Amino acid sequence: MSRQHLSDFEIGYEYVRKRYSFLAKYSSQHLWELGNAYLQTRGTNAELSRGMGFYFLELGIKMRLAEITPAYKKEDCV
Repeated sequence: MSRQHLSDFEIGYEYVRKRYSFLAKYSSQHLWELGNAYLQTRGTNAELSRGMGFYFLELGIKMRLAEITPAYKKEDCV
C-alpha cells in the first residue's frame, strides 16, 4: 500500500514498527509506559502519536505473553 493512502495513525504505527522493534528487549512495563505517554499526546500530531503508542503497547503485551506463556515464542514479538 502506498504511503499516500495511510492515515496518520497507520504512519505512526509503521514508523515505530520499522525503526524501534529492537525495544522488544526491554521489559513490558517500560513499553507500556512509553505507549501510554504517546497515547496522551494532544494537538495536531495526536493521531500520529497514537499510532506510535499503540505499537509500543502491542509490543509490551506480546512481551508479557512471552514471559508468562511458555508456548508463546519470543520471536513472535518482533
